[in-house]
Amino acid sequence: SSSSSSSPSSPSSSSPSQATVSPNASVPSAFVDFFRQASPYIALHRGATFVVLIPGDVSKSRETLENIVRDVALLHDLGVRIVLVVGASDQVSELTKIRGGEVTFVDDYRVTDDVALQAAMEANGRNQVFVQALMSRAPTVNITRRHRDGDGGGEREGGPGNMVATSGNYIFAKRMGTVRGTDFQLTGEVTRVDADSIHRRLAQGDIVLLTSLGFNAAGEVLNCQCFDVALATAIDLKADKLIVMTDPSHMPYNNGSSSSRSSSSSKKVERTAVPRFLPLRAAEGYLADAYSASGAAESQDASWRWLHLNYSMDGSKKNEADEDVSSDEKGDDYRYDGGDEREHLFDSMRGVNAHISRFEELMERGLSWRVPYCPQELCLATFACKAGVRRAHLIDPTISGSLLAELYTRDGIGCMVARDRYEGTRLARLTDWEAIKRILAPLAASGTVLERSDDELIDEIQKGYFHVTERDGNVIACCALKPCVDADDSSDESAYEVAAFAVTPEYRRGGRGDALLEYAENYAIEVLEATRLFLLTTRTADWFVHRGFEHRGVAEDNPELPRGKRVLRGRGSVLFIKSL
Repeated sequence: SSSSSSSPSSPSSSSPSQATVSPNASVPSAFVDFFRQASPYIALHRGATFVVLIPGDVSKSRETLENIVRDVALLHDLGVRIVLVVGASDQVSELTKIRGGEVTFVDDYRVTDDVALQAAMEANGRNQVFVQALMSRAPTVNITRRHRDGDGGGEREGGPGNMVATSGNYIFAKRMGTVRGTDFQLTGEVTRVDADSIHRRLAQGDIVLLTSLGFNAAGEVLNCQCFDVALATAIDLKADKLIVMTDPSHMPYNNGSSSSRSSSSSKKVERTAVPRFLPLRAAEGYLADAYSASGAAESQDASWRWLHLNYSMDGSKKNEADEDVSSDEKGDDYRYDGGDEREHLFDSMRGVNAHISRFEELMERGLSWRVPYCPQELCLATFACKAGVRRAHLIDPTISGSLLAELYTRDGIGCMVARDRYEGTRLARLTDWEAIKRILAPLAASGTVLERSDDELIDEIQKGYFHVTERDGNVIACCALKPCVDADDSSDESAYEVAAFAVTPEYRRGGRGDALLEYAENYAIEVLEATRLFLLTTRTADWFVHRGFEHRGVAEDNPELPRGKRVLRGRGSVLFIKSL
């Protein structure tokens, strides 16, 4: 045979221990490029708290659940603090039928009798054990031998093989009771979460595993809804992200409603396109439009008054809508005080209300995160962001690796609702011109930006070039996205200039500049269909370089300057370009 021509000790042996590396070996470029692209997000997410929800219609597929759990384990290895909520609704229904029980839902909540509760405990127990087993999986011996000393068979500190998924009685609930004539029996309504205990577990490196089961003061097990569990957990933990793994059919679509409506947008979006990003106000508008389109607007219930754009859920201001809710609706013990102390409600509660959590206080207002005739996943994401969660993501679980692609690539793969990045950022109106002028005046005086006459500024605003960030009715930042237009029509339609970029001094260290630039980049991609941004600057080069712009040399007579752009000679501007 061919193997007999060389002895086991021959240098030509193909034994793995004797493998050599060719000096011309190539590194997989796609792998390296991905790691380089992902590195900022790895650093950004390290130490952050994510609540990941896997509903019952997703967890019923063992293959899908296994893929998600594998990615969740990787997030944990990358330093993310994970709370995993696994639902079991479909499994509960199946087991209930097998045991001869009746499956009944009213307003999306299961009527839980004794048979259904036994099914719920069994289904959730199976899911919990399955997830814990997946997280106990260790790397293969070949990997450990290559990258660790020893024989690979000893104890390991940390890593996938020593990952702890802990569970406990972290969810407090109460019986739903009888609602509009329906006795929900052993169905639970989440009241609060033992946030302190969960934080301690996360701090010691555990993954916290929650199910849809809650517990009350009488020692009963109650069947809650996994959406309620995930929402309460995200709010009470003040999570950085709430992530919902959901079928694409449950996501918001750009179908002419608020997610894509913009008087300034002339770009036509396909009806089947899921918006990659929804600012909080756009998400609220989407839900409001969907509710209005149902024809039920005249009978609007006060329980979803939070959908009003100016309704405050963080306690920072008094809500007139809350004053209109009579104490009769809440019971004799209900009392709402919208005074100044509400601004510090969640961090400095005193007296008899010291035990009230963020989520519990919102529920005591009589709010319901579900809005009729609207996708519950988007309702959940919008309510969470309005209640203080910074980001909410809706991700398709049927795409392998979608969780990683959403979190570790710039554009993501799902739909993100965000409350803090672009809130208050919009196209400038003509009435903003004096405020923009005041922001730019000191920078023009120092030569940082070009000076504009009143007529030039007004003209650029009317053409839709300027965007502003507004807070409490005051413009605090501005920038312009200008096309390259020349008299001979030799313009570069794929490139837009970032100009007049400025933030008022008191807001420069609050992340407003980053938020405005990210908004401008997304607007350029989604509305203007640009592939490049460029800027000419004399003073702020370092700031833009740290945000992905590349130095291309002096702007005058630069061959990389987009067609149609004229440079003011003698100014010494430097050209920077960023590919989108």
